[in-house]
Amino acid sequence: MNNLYVRLAAQNIKKHRRSYVPFMLAGVFVAAVSYILNSLSNNTELGPTSQMMFTLGSTVVMLFAVIFLFYTNSFLMKQRKKELGLYNVLGMNKGHIARVIGLETLFTALIVIVGGCAVGILLDKLTFLIVAKMIRITPNYGFHIIPKSLQYVAVVFGVIYVLIYISNVFRVRISRPIELLHGTNVGEREPKTKAFMAILGVLCLGSGYALSILSSREPVLAISLFFVAVLLVIIGTYFLFTAGSIALLKLLRRNQNY
Repeated sequence: MNNLYVRLAAQNIKKHRRSYVPFMLAGVFVAAVSYILNSLSNNTELGPTSQMMFTLGSTVVMLFAVIFLFYTNSFLMKQRKKELGLYNVLGMNKGHIARVIGLETLFTALIVIVGGCAVGILLDKLTFLIVAKMIRITPNYGFHIIPKSLQYVAVVFGVIYVLIYISNVFRVRISRPIELLHGTNVGEREPKTKAFMAILGVLCLGSGYALSILSSREPVLAISLFFVAVLLVIIGTYFLFTAGSIALLKLLRRNQNY
């Protein structure tokens, strides 16, 4: 029975490769960047200031990976609702579907983690040499694999894919078979205007840029303010595009002459 689930999960990935391959490639790219940044943050040749900057960069990429992978996964699951509903109608209960989704997620996670680490290892030394030239230090030309960075990528992306699996199973469990069957054909409802989120987005974005300007004028504060500024810009941009764009479009619709 377990072999059936494994074959079914592998066939599903192969059948939906036009959706899965970009999803996996995006994951491999983000995992590779995470490995490189974490490796640079553990490289003592760069000095404590550069190490701290790369540690902050690694944290920002991790947050981006969570948002990006969850967003692309939601798109992928929407495309597969009809197929999952058909499984339910043909006799598979939601527990069996959860097993198939779990195996698909496991295969995807393994490909992303292994592929990301492999690409990261290949490009890590090149990135280090470029950074060393930029900050004008004499680099060590030896090739090293950083076990801590491998562990970091495995843990971070392992946790992300576990959360993605839990999210997918929860979606399937709360959906009725008929909803899954027609899920692909159902259009999205018109979103509500979220004025508070739009205002919050403007405030976060403005605060992020203000901190960036302040840190450029005060070099001593640059490192401590960098991480806060980047987070505010990410949050502000997300809120502004999701809520601000809706508010703008609805205002334009009210204008009869537009």
